[in-house]
Amino acid sequence: MGYQPPHGLQLVYDPNNGSCHFVLYSEPPGIGPGIALNGGKILTIDKTTDGKAVTAGSPYAEEWVQRLEPCAPDALHVALVGSKDAAALWHPCVYDDPQSPVAIAGDGCVCWQTFHDPVTWMPVAANHFRTVSGNHENWRYHTCSPLGFPDGERLASLIIDGGQIWIRNQDGTLHFLPEAYGAGYGTGYGGGGPTELARMIEKIVQQDGYDITPGTASGMPDRKILAWVSSPAAKHRQELSLDQLKRLRRTGMIT
Repeated sequence: MGYQPPHGLQLVYDPNNGSCHFVLYSEPPGIGPGIALNGGKILTIDKTTDGKAVTAGSPYAEEWVQRLEPCAPDALHVALVGSKDAAALWHPCVYDDPQSPVAIAGDGCVCWQTFHDPVTWMPVAANHFRTVSGNHENWRYHTCSPLGFPDGERLASLIIDGGQIWIRNQDGTLHFLPEAYGAGYGTGYGGGGPTELARMIEKIVQQDGYDITPGTASGMPDRKILAWVSSPAAKHRQELSLDQLKRLRRTGMIT
């Protein structure tokens, strides 16, 4: 039987004994079968206001973080953080309880906060790190991404955002670009990351934006796409339409 968030999953983790065992097949509403638990994504946010994460610098990270909804921890969050940190999912932040087990001297903090993405129903676990006195403080968001779009959905743009690659579908919804395990993306240098991204761009163009599943074919991608993705021109933040990606394959340029 498919997992129907948030009530179709019986949690079998006991934070008092420190162990968990479960097997999960997930069908998030509106996304279709399967989630990429091996496609972990991490965003680090280095600014807070009143104990809440505030993104600085990336409008795309801000857009994604702002849509997250707090929720109770479940087995998907345990899978994200691992058994070592699982118990901390149930402990309050220092801002809520200075005597929390994850508080440090009543001021520092190493708590975890749990959310889900209401668009994809993917789990999100945010690790709060705050030193005593707060001279260093950040949040690291851990999540996973869908394996692809639902049938019939189409990519509208691909977004290069520093070290993170996003995609936007035709209704404007922002997603992480799915990636195969151990095959991350990169830009602006010669190496595996740009090569993998060039392969994905080539696949997107060939499929007219309808296929963004990871695990593209091996072998070298189109040389014009690879040359641009590996160049300094690809390093800065930019949102490329499907037409621009097609132009890149034809000419080696996006304009």
